[in-house]
Amino acid sequence: MARCQQLYSLLSRHNSDGYARPLDARMALEHCQKGNVSSGIATLKRALDRAQIPIPPAEATAQSPAPAPTLRPRGEKRRQSQ
Repeated sequence: MARCQQLYSLLSRHNSDGYARPLDARMALEHCQKGNVSSGIATLKRALDRAQIPIPPAEATAQSPAPAPTLRPRGEKRRQSQ
């Protein structure tokens, strides 16, 4: 879904007329939201190609996971450890 959002926002950013977003791009985003991600991404890539917008590599959407928070004991165990 992150890749769909990335491609759709890229297309939206380069669209000069905010009211006239291509119908196929909106439908592609809807496909992604319904779980048909591969079809949505393919449609968004075609729309970007037609608009002559370079498609960023897929690795750009991967984010490193956030570090896990430090767990502290609560209640009785916390009092005993102090």
